[in-house]
Amino acid sequence: MDERSRVLMSAVLGAVAGGLWGWFYMTESGRRVRDQIEPKLEDFMHELTRMRGTVDKARSAANEGWRSLNDVAGGQTRWTA
Repeated sequence: MDERSRVLMSAVLGAVAGGLWGWFYMTESGRRVRDQIEPKLEDFMHELTRMRGTVDKARSAANEGWRSLNDVAGGQTRWTA
C-alpha cells in the first residue's frame, strides 16, 4: 500500500469515526442506541478483566510447575514457561 492510499484510508476512517461519534452524541436515536450498548459493553469489559485474572493464575501455576520439574530433574531442564 503506498503513501497516498494510506492517507486516503486514514481520512475515510476518520470521517466515519467522526460521523459515528456525532450521531451517537448529537441525536436522540444515537442516545437510545448508546443506552442499549453501554451495559453490554460494561459486562464485556468485566468479563475481559476476569479472563485476564484467570490467565495470570494459569501462567503462575505453569511457572510453578516448571520450577518444580526443574527442581526434581536436578536443574538440568532448560524449558521456561
